[in-house]
Amino acid sequence: MSPWVRFGCFITGWNRNILANCTEASHKALKKYTSSMLILILLWAFTGYCFADRYVGLQWWGCIIVALVFVIIVVQIERQIILTVGKNRGVGVLRVFLAVIMAILGSTIIDQIIFGDDVDKEMIDIRTEEVNRIAPARQIVIQAEIDRLSFAIDSLDKVNMQLNEEIAQRPTIMTVQSVTTEVPVVQKDGSIVKEKSNSITRTPIENPRLKQVISNEKNLEYMRKLLDEYNNKKLNVAAELKKELEAKTGFLEELKALVRIMSKSSIALGFYILLFSFLLFLELLVVMSKFGDKPCDYDLIVQHQLAVKEESIRDLVKRV
Repeated sequence: MSPWVRFGCFITGWNRNILANCTEASHKALKKYTSSMLILILLWAFTGYCFADRYVGLQWWGCIIVALVFVIIVVQIERQIILTVGKNRGVGVLRVFLAVIMAILGSTIIDQIIFGDDVDKEMIDIRTEEVNRIAPARQIVIQAEIDRLSFAIDSLDKVNMQLNEEIAQRPTIMTVQSVTTEVPVVQKDGSIVKEKSNSITRTPIENPRLKQVISNEKNLEYMRKLLDEYNNKKLNVAAELKKELEAKTGFLEELKALVRIMSKSSIALGFYILLFSFLLFLELLVVMSKFGDKPCDYDLIVQHQLAVKEESIRDLVKRV
C-alpha cells in the first residue's frame, strides 16, 4: 500500500484492511476524498495562521498551533460526511449550511488580508470619525478638571495675598514668657523668708503665618504644574485619542472597514463574491463526491457488514 493511500486513510478515517480487498474504484474514491480534504487543509491552515498572526498577535509557533487547530476541525467536519454509512440527507443538508458559514468566514478573513492596504486606508477615515465623535466628550471632562484646578489656584492665591499683607504689617510677633522664682528675703527680725518673684521675658519671633505661606506656595506650584498638564492634554486630545485607537486594531474594526470598501467599490464586492463562491464550492467537494457518485465497493462492504451485524443481533434477540 502506497504512502499516499496510507495518508488518505489517515485523514479520511477509512480502514486500510477493508480497502486492501477493494477494487480500483474504491482507491479512486479515496484519492478524490484525499485531494478535496488536502485542498481544504491547506486553505484553512493558511487562514488560521494569518488570522492568529494579524488579529491575535501570536508568535510564529502560536500561529502554527492555531493553524493545526483549524486543520483538525476541518478534518473532523469532513469525516462526518465521508464516514456516514449510506447517504444521510440530513447530514448533507447540515454540511451545506456549514459550508456556507465556513465560506463566509474564510472569504472574509482572506479578503481582509488581500485588501490589507485598502483596509488600512479605510481605517484612517474610520478612526478620524471615531476621534471626532469621542474627542468632544473627553475635552469636556478635561475642561471640568481645568476649571476645578483654576478655581482652587485662585482661591489659594487670594489666601496667600491676605497672609502676605498680614506678614508685611507684622513680620515678627512678640512672645511673652513669665518665670516665677523664689527669692530669699531677710526680715527685720533677722529671719529669712522666701518670696516669689515674677520675671517677664519678651522675645521677637518670625510670624508663623510665613510657614503657612510657604506650604501654600508648594501646593500652588503642584496645582499649576497639574493645570499645565491638563491644558496640554486638552490641546493634544485628538492626537492622543488617535494614538490609542491605532494601538490595537481589532478584527471587527477591519471587518467594518471591509464592508465599507465593498459598499463603495463594485470591484471589491465582485472579488469578494468570487472568492466566496470559490471557497463554497471547495467546501462542497466532499459532499458532492459522497452523494453525487454511486457507492464504491468500500461503501458496499461497510454497508454489508452493518447489515450482517444487524441480522445477527435480530437472530440473537429472537433466541432470547
